[in-house]
Amino acid sequence: MTTGGGEGGVGAKLHVVKLRGHLPRYDKSLRLRDIEPFLDAAPYGESWDDYVKPGLQYFLGDASAVACRDLGVASVHPMGLYIRGIYGGERKKGKEEYAGLALVEYGRRGARFEFKLHNTEEALVVPLDSLERHHVGVYRVVYEGEINPFRLRRYVHVLLSRRGEQSLKEFLREALTLNSRSVSQETLSKVERLIEELKQPSRVQPLNTARYYVAFRCDRIFTAFAFKPEEDTVVESHVAYAECLSEDIAYYYAAVLNYLAYKLVKLGRAFGRHQYARPLLVACAAGLAWGSLDDEARRRVVECSKLLHSKSPRKEYRSQRDALAEVARLPEFREVERLLDSRVDEKRLEEALSMVSRRSSREEE
Repeated sequence: MTTGGGEGGVGAKLHVVKLRGHLPRYDKSLRLRDIEPFLDAAPYGESWDDYVKPGLQYFLGDASAVACRDLGVASVHPMGLYIRGIYGGERKKGKEEYAGLALVEYGRRGARFEFKLHNTEEALVVPLDSLERHHVGVYRVVYEGEINPFRLRRYVHVLLSRRGEQSLKEFLREALTLNSRSVSQETLSKVERLIEELKQPSRVQPLNTARYYVAFRCDRIFTAFAFKPEEDTVVESHVAYAECLSEDIAYYYAAVLNYLAYKLVKLGRAFGRHQYARPLLVACAAGLAWGSLDDEARRRVVECSKLLHSKSPRKEYRSQRDALAEVARLPEFREVERLLDSRVDEKRLEEALSMVSRRSSREEE
């Protein structure tokens, strides 16, 4: 909790807040003013400025210079693009379900573009010039839920506009008008609600197709994979990533990040909720940055990582703990673990891992 600086910022003071007793009701719509009488707040002993300074200095203060020096990468991105409405909304008490921006199917048919949005039963049809006028295209999204250790199960294909949120909403409104007599009221209502709810950045900058990247989940278990993006590929906000200077560096960090995540699982530590780019900082702090290992060790880690990218299962797991447990049985991962274990100080590693974990009972991950 912060005071004195709005919702956190220069001059804000941090507090530790605990619930006193029980609330009369629990609801996500409750605001601070509704529950303040039921809270006990104690000063944290550190200002917001001091609390966020290390992370900001490392990843934002001079990100390119620090990333190049310590990690050997071109840039570090603590999170991708904020896109709301990829999978729409499910029916909840007092809430209507609505369509998602993710495309179930799409394609060009002559001078027309046909597409079916997630959570709808019918396709919408628009002229191709509607896409052009509103600067709308189909983008490949690296979505957190599709990331497994050493594997992106698939891209999620999503409609976005290069001109921002309003242009996308105008495109969808036009699609509804053109299809109002040919689709059901249910589909119309779901898309109307999507228009109300969706969010996208004002500028959509795809990844550089000439570069290799390492991307990883930035909530809780930071499983990772390396890839070279296709055209019009973007990363969503629950995924962190680094643009690497070479293919080998990308595959190296995919192995290191999965190794670090597996170490936390073996130690029985609980993962922090929001990791952002901290796992890369952990790699540096543990002595596992690209420049910290000898050439032979790096070469072997990269070889194993490439094999693991081809052998890791393309399936959905109940949890990323299960995914790591299965990958850890592969001989190439055991070799990565042996190599990195032999080159890292155990105490230093555990201290570094404390930046992304805590000693407490494990939450569902």
